[in-house]
Amino acid sequence: MDFVYNYNYEYDYPVSYGNTGNSLFALFMTVYLVVIALIIAVALASYIFHSIGMYTIGKRMGREHPWLAFIPFARDYFQGELAGEIPLKNKSIKNPGIWNLVVPIIYNAVACVLLVFLIVAVIGAAVTTNINGSGVGGAMTVLTTSLGIYIIFIILAVAYSAIYSVLRILIDIRIYERFTTHNMAVVHSVLSAIVPLYEAICFFVMRNREFNPGMEPRITPPPVPPVYPGDPVSGGPTPVNQVPADPAQDTMTGQQDNKTE
Repeated sequence: MDFVYNYNYEYDYPVSYGNTGNSLFALFMTVYLVVIALIIAVALASYIFHSIGMYTIGKRMGREHPWLAFIPFARDYFQGELAGEIPLKNKSIKNPGIWNLVVPIIYNAVACVLLVFLIVAVIGAAVTTNINGSGVGGAMTVLTTSLGIYIIFIILAVAYSAIYSVLRILIDIRIYERFTTHNMAVVHSVLSAIVPLYEAICFFVMRNREFNPGMEPRITPPPVPPVYPGDPVSGGPTPVNQVPADPAQDTMTGQQDNKTE
């Protein structure tokens, strides 16, 4: 008699093919939120340290309205005013605060105009294509126009970045020179232009340093009250029409006048 033995091995492993995608999405969102939180924290710290530093420096220099250091956009103007007139080889920048405020506004205005022109050009090319029925020609028109505007925008962005970076470096050099040597002021200014949070930390650290000899702010002394000749401080004679302050003297003077009469 032959015996046949059958062995069946079954393993039940719960496999869910949807959990992997959810885990990757959750990991991506976690990293994304952490990065966003770090960027916000760095930006907030930079804003606070930078504003406190400018406020203290401006107050020590006797500048009017140092609270402008805490107001967006106005703080750019105030930073330029802290630098004062910037001497160049043959000319000078007399109002760096105004230029520091106006240059970004001009760039943003020109960029918006180019963007509107690009949108209008694309819409116009699409309408022309529908009317003429030439798909290839319309696509080439849209591509050529977009490429031309994009090249102009890149050139404008590079020029703006260079001009604004140089302006900020010149402004920071004038401010840092009040507290450190010229060479170190140049180094700090260049690093402030390329390293995030560096400028804010420098302003915050240098805000209470002593000014370099010859770099002290020229603060106008408070007005001195006028001193009249009859004042006891000046030691001058008492005016004739001044009423004496001593009542006894008034009485004696009145008795003498009565005797004379």
